[in-house]
Amino acid sequence: MRGALTMAGHRRGGLGWLEPALAVLGRRYFGGGVMRSDWTAEHWRRATAAALVERLAPALGEACSTEGVGVPGESWAMLAAARLENERRTEAQELVLRELGAAFEDAGVRPVLFKGLALARHYPARAAREIGDIDLLVGPGELRRAGDVLQAAGYEHWGGGGRLSARYPLTYGRFTPGNGEETVDLHPAWHEVTVDAGGHDVVVGDARGPLEWGEVGGSSWATLPPAVELYVTAAHTVLHGLRTLSLYLDLAVQVAKAGAVATEVASRLARSQGRDRHLRHAVTAAAELFGLEVDSKHLTVPRRLGVPVALRLGYTGAGFRLLPSSLVLELAMRRGLRRRLDFARWVLGHGGRGEASGKGGRPAARLLSIVRGFRWFKGTVLRYRTPGSSPLRS
Repeated sequence: MRGALTMAGHRRGGLGWLEPALAVLGRRYFGGGVMRSDWTAEHWRRATAAALVERLAPALGEACSTEGVGVPGESWAMLAAARLENERRTEAQELVLRELGAAFEDAGVRPVLFKGLALARHYPARAAREIGDIDLLVGPGELRRAGDVLQAAGYEHWGGGGRLSARYPLTYGRFTPGNGEETVDLHPAWHEVTVDAGGHDVVVGDARGPLEWGEVGGSSWATLPPAVELYVTAAHTVLHGLRTLSLYLDLAVQVAKAGAVATEVASRLARSQGRDRHLRHAVTAAAELFGLEVDSKHLTVPRRLGVPVALRLGYTGAGFRLLPSSLVLELAMRRGLRRRLDFARWVLGHGGRGEASGKGGRPAARLLSIVRGFRWFKGTVLRYRTPGSSPLRS
């Protein structure tokens, strides 16, 4: 590929704990990854700890098994446990998707499945991607009917709604045996991404294109086209509150599968919405972490200046990674003052899960919501701990 650059040689510089994990994942998913013969049990203890925190453990366990990597017993047991637990959760969520897919079809509602299992389908092995909630993008005017479908299936309204339901997701949940829970978020929009009234097209700003359909978990769902999925994932590496490295593996897998054309379309969408820095940051970091080959025009300025990827991702050494708030990063990366102000207003008015936002329009209530919203300025510290420390004990 003309102008392409392989990033495998630039990823260490502070991410030493993760070196074995990144190398094995790079080998499994992208055909690269430099394997070393001097990795000790302590190297793997640290890599396992970091992979668990960064939500890479199921993928790492699958990759080690497929590539025949000899992992010491204690670390292998923890990776196997994480993989088995994710397989259990994946199977449970696939059953939910089959149930809800049929219920939505009967009700004439056409939600779009994104994030979660929609991205997991790009991985070469089932249940390799750690999953969370179910996220559905719902067209305007269908939120109420979609909520009715979920409530008929035993879900309760856990958060969101009122006058702000046109801007923020509605969260529905139900409890499962063993003190578990299943949650579904209905999104009227994912920032600039919406679905048209007919449920046939996805809209990003002024751009419009047809949705795709595919089998996810044994049932048929509408999904985002590859370029829009890339756009969403790249933005998510900045906007997600807990930006674990699993988001960058998501993006790397998508880029490798979708190819240069989809990446270029995603880049154009990002430029049109002032998110070009988001996409370059995400693609550059993903390529450096996992040894992916990408076109050099997608590189960030910090990368060109030689700033280590570890520093750009907030790694300080000694197993600590500092994550600035999504609000701070968005304000720094987003182009356009009006877009920044709109996003700040969006965040500061967001009640968050568990709060039924927008039940009243009183100025005092609105002011209180804004004051509470300042918590979104708070960052996060990820700490890697070796197996046996309290956060990793079952």
